[in-house]
Amino acid sequence: MAFRHKETVEIHKKQEGFSGPYYTATILAAIGKTKYLVRYETRFAEDRTRLLTEAVDEADVRPLPPTNLEVSDNIVDAYVNDGWIHLEWEDGKWVYPGNSREVPSSDF
Repeated sequence: MAFRHKETVEIHKKQEGFSGPYYTATILAAIGKTKYLVRYETRFAEDRTRLLTEAVDEADVRPLPPTNLEVSDNIVDAYVNDGWIHLEWEDGKWVYPGNSREVPSSDF
């Protein structure tokens, strides 16, 4: 999927066995055919004086979700700790998909 300059998107860095958060970012530039330079809206550089800017793989970028989110088939995206996480409802509790690790109530 091609994204445009200044388009607001979400970045999701995939990690083995864990579905991490989605962070809102702005596309600054395309880098070749498979990467984008982005600036995050809620993540800061190490010195905490400016927003983090980094190159990300196209596979880690998705469009913003609709503003009227719907829960379907017991799946939801939740805004937690400045980023979006994907959760599933299993056996009466919210869990991270793939490993069924329960989401601590302190995360909400």
